[in-house]
Amino acid sequence: MRSTVLSLWFSVVLSATSLAATPADILRQHLEAGTLAQGITALAPAAEGHDKEALAARGVLKFMTGMERFAQAMHRHGLESGGNMMVLRLPLLRLPVPPNPHPEKLDYQGLRQIFSSFVADMAAAEADLAALGDQPVSFPLDLARLHLDINGDGTITDAEGLGRMLTGLGPAGAPAPDMAVHFDTTDIYWLRGYGNFLAAFAQFLLAHDFSATFDKSFQLFFPRAGLPLGDEAAPVDDLLAAGERVDRVADAIALIHLVNWQVVEPERRREVRLHLKAMADLSRKSWTAARAETDDDHEWLPNARQHPAFAFGPVDDTVIDGWLQIMTEMEQVLDGRKLLPHWRFAQGMNLQKFLDDGKSFDLVLLLAGQDARPWLESGPVSDTATWNNLTQAFRGNFLSYALWFN
Repeated sequence: MRSTVLSLWFSVVLSATSLAATPADILRQHLEAGTLAQGITALAPAAEGHDKEALAARGVLKFMTGMERFAQAMHRHGLESGGNMMVLRLPLLRLPVPPNPHPEKLDYQGLRQIFSSFVADMAAAEADLAALGDQPVSFPLDLARLHLDINGDGTITDAEGLGRMLTGLGPAGAPAPDMAVHFDTTDIYWLRGYGNFLAAFAQFLLAHDFSATFDKSFQLFFPRAGLPLGDEAAPVDDLLAAGERVDRVADAIALIHLVNWQVVEPERRREVRLHLKAMADLSRKSWTAARAETDDDHEWLPNARQHPAFAFGPVDDTVIDGWLQIMTEMEQVLDGRKLLPHWRFAQGMNLQKFLDDGKSFDLVLLLAGQDARPWLESGPVSDTATWNNLTQAFRGNFLSYALWFN
């Protein structure tokens, strides 16, 4: 009888504790513990009831789940994202994951499935976050304490901390900043924008048959995952003046040469443009929300009167206005209302038609001009002078701001 009473008492206490936990508490608990799936389950009842805090928290957890699953796949197959060559600094494929001494083999279809699953995960997160709309939310988070189970072993280590990963994406040797932020509606728009940007990259790859590029050059990214030149080629220790190994430079040249892809899923290629348009629109909404804020509490994206939790440069109205003008210019290019410049022609390329109607993507012939010709039109061109003028507000540090602002 006594044990029954105690069991009932503990059940009541645990239920009360669960009910008392806010969505912000649940989000923070599971992000810090790296138990994302359990957090999504715990938030489901309130989120399905359209509780705004629960929707936002579940959307964030779904976004992080997508990043975790992708990182686990990259770790499983031994992604190595080091190196200074620009061809290696691709979205997602430069994710800093811990070394894997025993990677599994990877083939082309396996990589396509990884990217396809990532797109689906980003769509699931977007569904929750979009349902939130412009309703105000606020979550205090310490990014340095958040974790992803990157190696999939169910145990969280310091090497799997989000702060460690974010530092790895920044400049080499940069100190780890204070990562306490107050994540609010402004930042929800920002997160959605990043999700659309990453999905655009994944969709562009999936739209094409890049199997030859994978088979003959992706040992650059997965050197021990069973690709032919990863297994068969002898080790090369010779370094060029820039510090890169000769074989890696040769593979990078081969990769560029092999970007001659046929479209196999045209709808995905059309989605690329829509994702990028959504990113620009969400960025505008993010800055509208930021400028309306009157508090000043560990801001991720600050307005001109606030102080950022950590920053890549000063933020004032000139910088914000400059960024918004760039988003407008990008939207005009994506819609074909402005044309992309090409060094070889007085006319410009219609990017909207190229993405929506193109049947192939040959990087070298596009840059050289032969494959640009079908998409040339007369009209206003988004030329170099325009972009130089638009980026003046960033004081020569545009790329850092772009990584921060998305």
